Amino acid sequence: MTATTVATPAPTDAADRGSLTIADTVVEKLVVAAAAEVEGVDTTTRSGTLGRSARATVRRTGDQVEADLQTAVRYPHGLAATADAARDRIRTRIDEYTGLHVSRIDVTVSVLSGAAPRATGRVVA
Repeated sequence: MTATTVATPAPTDAADRGSLTIADTVVEKLVVAAAAEVEGVDTTTRSGTLGRSARATVRRTGDQVEADLQTAVRYPHGLAATADAARDRIRTRIDEYTGLHVSRIDVTVSVLSGAAPRATGRVVA
């Protein structure tokens, strides 16, 4: 029986180990996931003109990110306050998980989910 000794390389500086590339689609999914953590944001309700659940698009320049989020908000949460909370959470998560810096986040609330039906005044017999 023979034993094999494997020499482990000496630790190197992080810059010498290689590079990490994070695809835009990953950042987009992270935007939606971060928004889903906010109370009142509903990323599962189908909304928008195409009838999709929440979606995000990002534009990157170097380590700067601009994001657009289209989502639903659950009634009766305030729209402005919920959008502000979503922006804060997204900014924190993007920085924490990717090291990228968010310069702008546009939130479009395309539907209120769980809203009470609107009375039409019609009587159905």
